[in-house]
Amino acid sequence: MAKILKVVENMFQLPPEMKFEDMVRVLEYFGWTRKNVVGSHFTYYRKGHMPITIVKHKNKVKRGYIKKIIDELNLEDWYEKHKK
Repeated sequence: MAKILKVVENMFQLPPEMKFEDMVRVLEYFGWTRKNVVGSHFTYYRKGHMPITIVKHKNKVKRGYIKKIIDELNLEDWYEKHKK
């Protein structure tokens, strides 16, 4: 979980872009699964939630998608409960 905490902390800094693998790691940690890939668009699903589509460009994810993941996963509340 320490690795997830570090990635989430980095997400809160809202960098211009982050590694695609880090975004996938966070989504999968919270139970999201990849169902569709169309070109560079990756769609993740979780029962009871709207799908999340992120675009991979040069193995990076742009800031807008980072914000979208923070909001959809409610990471701010989760982080407050799990930070050390």
